[in-house]
Amino acid sequence: MNTGNNHTTRINNLDIYIYILLIIVATVLRLYLLDLRPFHHDESAVGSFTYKLFDNGDYHYNPVFHGPFIYFLTSWVFELLGDSEFTARLLPALTGVGMVLLIYPIRHYLGRPGWLIAAAFLALSPSFLYYSRFFRNDIFITFFTLAVIVCCVKYLEQGNSPKRLIFIFLGSAALGLSATAKENTYVIMALFAFPVGLFILYKIIMCLHRHSLEHDATMFIKKNMFRIVMDTGLFVIVFLIIFTLFYSYFFKDIGAVTKAPVEAFTHWYEMHDVERIGGPPYYYIPLLMMYELPVFLFAVVGSVEYIEKFLRKRENIFMAFMVYWLIANMAAYSYLGEKVPWLILHPLLPAIVVAGAYMGELLPQLRYRPRYVEVFFITVIVLSVSFFLFTSYSLNYTRYSDPAEPLIQASQPPQKFHDFLTTFHETAQRHDGYDTEIQNTDPKMNTQFLWHLRHYTNIKWFEKLENDPELDAPIIVVHDEDVDIAQNLLIGDYQRLDSARMAWYFYKVSDINYQYILFRKMDRPSSEYGVILFYR
Repeated sequence: MNTGNNHTTRINNLDIYIYILLIIVATVLRLYLLDLRPFHHDESAVGSFTYKLFDNGDYHYNPVFHGPFIYFLTSWVFELLGDSEFTARLLPALTGVGMVLLIYPIRHYLGRPGWLIAAAFLALSPSFLYYSRFFRNDIFITFFTLAVIVCCVKYLEQGNSPKRLIFIFLGSAALGLSATAKENTYVIMALFAFPVGLFILYKIIMCLHRHSLEHDATMFIKKNMFRIVMDTGLFVIVFLIIFTLFYSYFFKDIGAVTKAPVEAFTHWYEMHDVERIGGPPYYYIPLLMMYELPVFLFAVVGSVEYIEKFLRKRENIFMAFMVYWLIANMAAYSYLGEKVPWLILHPLLPAIVVAGAYMGELLPQLRYRPRYVEVFFITVIVLSVSFFLFTSYSLNYTRYSDPAEPLIQASQPPQKFHDFLTTFHETAQRHDGYDTEIQNTDPKMNTQFLWHLRHYTNIKWFEKLENDPELDAPIIVVHDEDVDIAQNLLIGDYQRLDSARMAWYFYKVSDINYQYILFRKMDRPSSEYGVILFYR
């Protein structure tokens, strides 16, 4: 089956029923117990800025916490549904469902049942499911990236039809919104520009060659120049309007529009240079193998086959592009100095498309292969998919705050942090509720507290205990390293609760065994950033 050129793939009723079921499953998995786990410290930071915008309309772009898209849209959700962990994560969850929906417009390029396999991978992927239930930006970027690719495909299908303008508008809007969501959109634009430039050059050369025989190459260029200029102009205008609207805070700060790209490039160059969160170039490969095993295996094999077909026959251009997109993303994020687990989504997206299409071609052909080949591939598929599903369930519904999960990076120890927050709020209710006086002497707790304590009105922040403040509030929070100093400053009788705001592991090669791979069991306790709660 030539999945790259077959635009008439038959979609029967069974396919539609399976696809609808996948959409329902994706929706349920993303909304079920969406607020069960406490906010990750990164979610707390984003949540605090969103609440600040929602509460008093205050927003200023900061590249450390990325673009305005997530803040504006979530603040509007807060206006409609209230502010909570569930409502904050609602847009990422629905965006994750939207990615499954975007497979349908490109189904002809993936073939049958390849498009359904790709949709299933997106619906059930441990990584995509986890970050669809996570209040950060990267799920939006991958959605907009896929939307841009869909619009490019549909634009090329339209030829000179006026309908092509619809896809120019939608594609430009998607890219513009992506640029307002996170700065790695500039990486995406750079990677996208290379194949687009080659494609345009190839089309021009072919057209000139074809029309030179008729001695009207110049006329051909003049005839198409207006369309090229108009299409490019529309694309640029839509992009700039969206970029300006968001970064100017809807024309409240026009100067921020020109400052934003400069600040973004400056900040992320510094992060790359200092390697704030570093890692080896192969950082994302073990993650893909651990969480996305069938996608990884069949994306690798499928990439080799699609490249060979393209080089030999110049067929299946769409899949050749997706292979390029996979390799380019893997190379770019392997090179960048900042290695964080949520960036896995960017190479994973094209890997899912390639793996789905290749498996869709492979499965119907197995019955024509030698028996041992059929048994081998079926065994690999069953085992890898079983591990994939088990990992997805474990990560998202049982080990969702386990610091041994590398996809989480650093988590709140679930029971400790839950007990901390429960005791905190119960103590406040026994005193003056949201007006209860709170003294926080640990400045690094601000990230969590700016969200979890967003409704409290009487918080005193102490940067240093060396100033000998009087610690006499009903609720006092200190860093565990300062506990001895704090106890000498306490005025009155307090109960003490030892907790932690963050936990993590520094991994060793010896950690990787079957117990870790299956159950994330470690032979030592995690490292923690401890905090102490003193309460009356």
